[in-house]
Amino acid sequence: MSAVIVEYSSFNDAVKAIDEKISNLKQQLALLLKRFEDVRARAEQERKLKELLKALAGVEVPPSQSRVLDMKDFKIVVNPDAVYESSVLEEALTRINRAITILQAVRKTIEPLASIDVGAKITLIYQDDVPQVVLVKY
Repeated sequence: MSAVIVEYSSFNDAVKAIDEKISNLKQQLALLLKRFEDVRARAEQERKLKELLKALAGVEVPPSQSRVLDMKDFKIVVNPDAVYESSVLEEALTRINRAITILQAVRKTIEPLASIDVGAKITLIYQDDVPQVVLVKY
């Protein structure tokens, strides 16, 4: 979890910064969606291959030899199978979508104020790249 405090000299500058963040997240989302689709297709191929081998040999194919190293604050997964990888990517997609939704809501709320010429400082407190607090000082 990261926290960042950014000051803007106007609502217009804050809206522009939020637009840039939304644009960057949408680009990340598009790249991640492509990767997710590739991994999901690979997972389906693995599933079909295991079913075929089970039908031919009559025995269950053992799962891949992935190994999970559970560190204190994160995991290291060595040689993950496609199903595990797709679940991790799906979680990342959900987080990015949530961030975009929150950013769009903040933008929608402060955008009308961007047209008003007020000498105010706007401070956005971000947590994990998502605004949590908007401070307005005039």
